Amino acid sequence: MPPPDSSLQRVPHAGIWLDSFSLTPVPGGALLIGGGEWHRDGIGTTPRVATLVALWDSAKRAWVEFPPLPHPRQDHAAVALPDGRVLIAGGRGASSPDMAATLVWEPGTRNFREGPPLLAARSHPIAVVLPDGAVLVLGSDFDDDMERGTRAELLRPGASAWEPAGQAVRIFHPGPVCVSGERVLIAGGRDNGSGFAIIDGVHIAPPLDQSTEIWEREGRTWRVAGPLTESRDEAKGVTLSDGRVLVVGGWRQGTPLATAEVWDPRTESWSPAGTLATPRSSFTLTALPHGRAAVSGGLVETFQATDSVEIWDPTRGTWSPGPSLARARAGHLLAELGPGVFLVVGGSRSPTDGEPETFSEVWHSES
Repeated sequence: MPPPDSSLQRVPHAGIWLDSFSLTPVPGGALLIGGGEWHRDGIGTTPRVATLVALWDSAKRAWVEFPPLPHPRQDHAAVALPDGRVLIAGGRGASSPDMAATLVWEPGTRNFREGPPLLAARSHPIAVVLPDGAVLVLGSDFDDDMERGTRAELLRPGASAWEPAGQAVRIFHPGPVCVSGERVLIAGGRDNGSGFAIIDGVHIAPPLDQSTEIWEREGRTWRVAGPLTESRDEAKGVTLSDGRVLVVGGWRQGTPLATAEVWDPRTESWSPAGTLATPRSSFTLTALPHGRAAVSGGLVETFQATDSVEIWDPTRGTWSPGPSLARARAGHLLAELGPGVFLVVGGSRSPTDGEPETFSEVWHSES
């Protein structure tokens, strides 16, 4: 049985619930930053961009609130660096739709300092860390120059400025972005065609693209490799402990996909990786020890959240039930606290009145 630290605890924020925050593993726990706080306004609810900084202290098994961010921030990227620091990049502020500012959290002082600004302001950016601690950032909700491409940028360890890191060949709205060794992989997404729009009630979007794009560090360029086995919109992806990349689910023609596929860095090709027992959306995909992976929570039939977990076996290439979450969740985040132990935050509703809430739990991948 899991130890008693798996009990639910409310995240220390001011609103009714919190979304669009980041959750990053740090030495001794996990760091939650920013987000959108929802407050009652007498009629319904209204959002406010948060300045929240809170640490889950694994030793105390409790949340510890820190001094707030210098400026409100949500929809940002946050990555753990090899030396224990956390880099926060881009996002949205209280009055700005996208931001170029970055912050660095220092574990020694448990305070933030300003980092070098991004070359381009980005809302909802994607950030990944390379083996030496360099950070690659790409993607944004906005593309004000209408170039219809994704420009990447790189921050080398110890550098005082970001550098251009090439532009994706085809993918404008990236699918999962994962690191495998010195390569960065984009697993499908939306092609760089027409923009998003709703015309006469019809949702128009750029076509789905099954292309795989690979970033080569030496030339800082992107190239197209073998395609996914099927097109997927809003799929999830994760790098496994053996360097392979697992992609799961997504949507196609309004239907959630239950299939998965895995990318082999030796052949740069995809192959089927089993089928979930329960098709779902808004789930979280997490790498586990020994090359395994877990799909947790999500929305299932009738768009109800589930507490169920399915675990992928890399030897058999199949999925099987895993230990359930303490509460049904969708759109939640996980941060690793130790081998097979994870902090889970967000995406749940009160079992008494069905209102959204922001509680955490500690989940163990081994029952």
